[in-house]
Amino acid sequence: MAAAVRDIPNMKEHEGRRVAGHLRRTGARDVLEIGTGHGVSAAYLVAGLPEDGRVTSIDSAEAARTRSPSADEVLSRLGVRHRVDLVLVEDSSYTWWLKEQVELRSDPAGNVEPRYDFCYLDGAHNWTIDGLAVVLIEKLLRPGGWLLLDDLGWTYEGGTHGPGQSPDDLRLSARERTTPHVRAVYDLIVRQHPAFTDFREEDGWWGWAHKDPRRVRRYELRTVTPLRERLARVARRSSSS
Repeated sequence: MAAAVRDIPNMKEHEGRRVAGHLRRTGARDVLEIGTGHGVSAAYLVAGLPEDGRVTSIDSAEAARTRSPSADEVLSRLGVRHRVDLVLVEDSSYTWWLKEQVELRSDPAGNVEPRYDFCYLDGAHNWTIDGLAVVLIEKLLRPGGWLLLDDLGWTYEGGTHGPGQSPDDLRLSARERTTPHVRAVYDLIVRQHPAFTDFREEDGWWGWAHKDPRRVRRYELRTVTPLRERLARVARRSSSS
């Protein structure tokens, strides 16, 4: 699988191996992905699940129409398309889809029946969108489940943008252009949320959160990315700025 997707963005092989290993260790069966891209990360997520496990992957229909190869093509080529439910939303953002899922699974007293064991969030990288998204995702995450946020250090000033996501399109202030939005979501919403108690940050780029309010809060910093990939990441950021 790694060889077949090596030249397709975005999840790297060492990242795919880490996330697939995590899913196997934790016994996850139902996975939610926000931000399908070309389908590479969805394929790695499938690799960590048992035969009856499934991935629900959400992406913008507008963005999906511009991608080549498409997620459908990549997942079909790898023989795992039948394990992934691809959901392309025409709404303003995936937060509306999440809102509808919470609505469907809520009882009259306001209790939500959770659905997922793991969620990988690699979406808009925007404070407004992802700040709401993590609140809704927590409601759909089973006790003991994990949330993983990608691109903690990404900024509008130094990164690339999808359709309708440029700083000018969003009318961002100078501070919003230079501040890492996902980092703010992780530090100010996820890490302060009472349902999440176990946190792990990897290379300043991945932020993990474990939903287990029974545990004592714990925070851990790790360096796990191979040196070659870390240097390549620095070079990519320098060339894009």
